[in-house]
Amino acid sequence: PSTLLFVVRTVAHLWRQEAQSRNAQEIAKRGAELYDRLAGFVDDLDKVGKNLGQAQDAYTKAYNKLSQNKGNVIRQAEMLKELGVKPTRSLPAPLVDRALDEEGMPASPPPQEMEPGSPAT
Repeated sequence: PSTLLFVVRTVAHLWRQEAQSRNAQEIAKRGAELYDRLAGFVDDLDKVGKNLGQAQDAYTKAYNKLSQNKGNVIRQAEMLKELGVKPTRSLPAPLVDRALDEEGMPASPPPQEMEPGSPAT
């Protein structure tokens, strides 16, 4: 009887050891999968960052085409307003100011040149 009890305990201990070994192998396998997925996610995140940088550069270039250099589009549009075009909407004042400053023109006319009751640009 004591020998049988010893054998049963030994077998139970061996089964626990085997189960722990399988668990350790599964943990290692899942850990490797998790690490690989994390590495892929970081790669994708780097690509997103790079693309955001490229998008920001493209936005800046497009914005500058609007408001910089001689004869910029914003200045041309403002000249149309000066010639009497009556738009229903206004361009953002900072953009207009930037465009006019680029041309070496005053950002807004001096007070004596403004017509009474006309809004400042």
